Amino acid sequence: MHATLSTSVPDTSGLRAVFTCLVTVFLVTVFLAGCSPSLNWRESHPKGLDVLVTFPCKPQQVSQSVKLGSASVSMSMTGCEAAGMTFALAHANVGSAERVAPALSQMHRDALANVAGRTTASRLPAVAHGRSDVVGARDIDIAGRGPDGKPLKEHVVMFAQGTQVYQATVLGTDREFNNDAARTFTASIRLPVPR
Repeated sequence: MHATLSTSVPDTSGLRAVFTCLVTVFLVTVFLAGCSPSLNWRESHPKGLDVLVTFPCKPQQVSQSVKLGSASVSMSMTGCEAAGMTFALAHANVGSAERVAPALSQMHRDALANVAGRTTASRLPAVAHGRSDVVGARDIDIAGRGPDGKPLKEHVVMFAQGTQVYQATVLGTDREFNNDAARTFTASIRLPVPR
């Protein structure tokens, strides 16, 4: 089942609005779930995207108009919650090669700001057929806090192909975050061979 949300976000920083919503949904899910389902890995081809990714749960998809860099773009987010963690893949087409680096840099800043976090590890992303040579393309680990002040961990991989920008995110509380599951998710991303 795919849900589509179409709204205008005039002065909001791109992923900040989307991931603020993600953090809120994650926290509500954790508190309401009581016990989380186990990881049930399955390949997914998100609607409208030329990417294959393996999720540990059945993903849902939403899209929203956001300001990313200097342009308003339609951003999709495909994600789900399992084992006390949220797994998500955000995507937008920024329309020109010149907008890719600023968009990725903004995504990087917003990933930190969304959880009032600090980077604990940073490296180049290793996504097959994705560009890792663009400013802002990173594979980072973040220590942060949720709106309730409780410690969170986040693993984020930002990368691009052509004018498409992507951000894979795994978010969880310190207690429930599973590094192996986070890396299994981000390592599963497969882009097509560039034309």
